[in-house]
Amino acid sequence: MTSRERILAALRRQEVDYAPCLPVFSSPMPEAGLAWRNEDERLDAMLNRLGVDAFVYAGIEPDRHPQVTARTWQEPSADGRSTLLHKVFETPAGPLSCTVRRTEDWPHGDDVPIRSDFLISRIVKPWVQEEADVDRLEYVYRPPQRTDVQVAAEFASVRDLAERWQVPIYSIASSGLYANLSFLGVEQAVLYSVDHPEVVERLADLEHRVTVARLEILGRAGVHFVRRSGHYETTDFCSPAQIRQYTVPRFQREIELAHQLGLPMVLAACTGLMPILDILQELPFDCLYDFEPVLGGQDLGRLWAALGSAKSIWGGLSAPMHLETGTPESVRQAVREFYRICGRRGTILAPVCFVTPETPPVNLHAMVDEWERQTKD
Repeated sequence: MTSRERILAALRRQEVDYAPCLPVFSSPMPEAGLAWRNEDERLDAMLNRLGVDAFVYAGIEPDRHPQVTARTWQEPSADGRSTLLHKVFETPAGPLSCTVRRTEDWPHGDDVPIRSDFLISRIVKPWVQEEADVDRLEYVYRPPQRTDVQVAAEFASVRDLAERWQVPIYSIASSGLYANLSFLGVEQAVLYSVDHPEVVERLADLEHRVTVARLEILGRAGVHFVRRSGHYETTDFCSPAQIRQYTVPRFQREIELAHQLGLPMVLAACTGLMPILDILQELPFDCLYDFEPVLGGQDLGRLWAALGSAKSIWGGLSAPMHLETGTPESVRQAVREFYRICGRRGTILAPVCFVTPETPPVNLHAMVDEWERQTKD
């Protein structure tokens, strides 16, 4: 089987020649013999040098109303210890603004993106502070629209790459409540879910509209599977009742649309899963990805018992606990335990969340070697 065929079959719990190993790297690892400067070199490193499976990514950003303008500026903070970066969108509904603390590792230059992992931890003043800000946000964060000609042009290079290497193309279809961390800030996102549910409902509806439009584009673009980033839709941040209110009905409709388009739906969620196993059972997504098997009280056996008969599992190892701080033998034992519990049908081995530069190469190679012993011998 090609890497694409193997991954897609595993996502659908179909027969494979051997269970895939699909790690995600946060950066190249030259010390492990895995250096790359571009996507072709990365795929060669994964498929040929390391001998694991791989995918390529393609995304679709939300649109912006043509009448929206933006300006940014920076100034010292009041205490003089840092630099504040401001951005204002002028919309037909009024100004929408955000302020962040610009740190040395800020990756966006003089810009403040509407959403970013780096933005979340540096917010001083979030985009949304009142319901009227949602009216303004709807001009800046709109469901994307693409003609067939635009889709063909936008995805031509990634489709060519995927065909050359016979790997699947995947895309993030939805950010769910995760988007609220950029819009509201972490503390306010949690408080608003209780004190201002009407704002959270409107933001969830906006993200859902963006997701539906994005899925329809991805279905025409030749993407092979899609993901919902559900890391902040677990009981680390929400109660089960809130998850049923804000997430379940919208996610259900998104899964149904993805399946109509022939796209497997992957749910990425790390911790806080044990109290919502019943919800995860009810939702007909295809694969649970990115779950932490050691930290946060997760239980791989309970997860597999609840989900394994209907959904595939992508993970099995803890990047910080197994790969970064473990030994080669403890890594091997974790791989053996994963296959002992979950078997080889509907399973994709990977460390959660990423293989990082802090990973000792000997541990990485122990994982790959033991995976080969367990699946290919």
